[in-house]
Amino acid sequence: MKKEIKKIIPLAVSILLLIISFGIVLATEYNLNAKHYIGTIALGISALLYYKKKEIYYYFFALTLTAGIINLIDFFYINYIFGIGIFQFNPIFLLLLILFLALNKEKMSEFFPEKEMDTEKEKESFENKIKIFESKFSNKTEFELKKIIDKNSPYVEEARIAGKRLLDKKNLF
Repeated sequence: MKKEIKKIIPLAVSILLLIISFGIVLATEYNLNAKHYIGTIALGISALLYYKKKEIYYYFFALTLTAGIINLIDFFYINYIFGIGIFQFNPIFLLLLILFLALNKEKMSEFFPEKEMDTEKEKESFENKIKIFESKFSNKTEFELKKIIDKNSPYVEEARIAGKRLLDKKNLF
């Protein structure tokens, strides 16, 4: 339950900023523009998606925050912008996106999984590297091989695997 509450913090902060903006507009003569209305609609859709279709919510809310970063939409009455050349960024949306990504790490890793070694060429290359290390380490003593396969050793994974294989062969005889 606590994790679920954490995940909604960026959306809740966004809605709070929207409520503050509407309060300021009602209390003063400040006028909202089209960016604010589009941002309000996008935020409303994000809130609905959170409760109805969470899978789509993650994409849509991230897209909404990204649109806010590049100043296409807004939902806060004050528009802070900093620019680098012709590029302008809204730091409020940037902070919200960073918070959103940080609190939803596991969901983001599902959307962008780490590349696995699934191609034959990569597997073959990995195995060839191990064989090269096996030939280099073939004259090493058992003690030296144990140092190579140690987790804290400076050797790459392929070298450790080669050392382990050689050590297994030596222990068999």
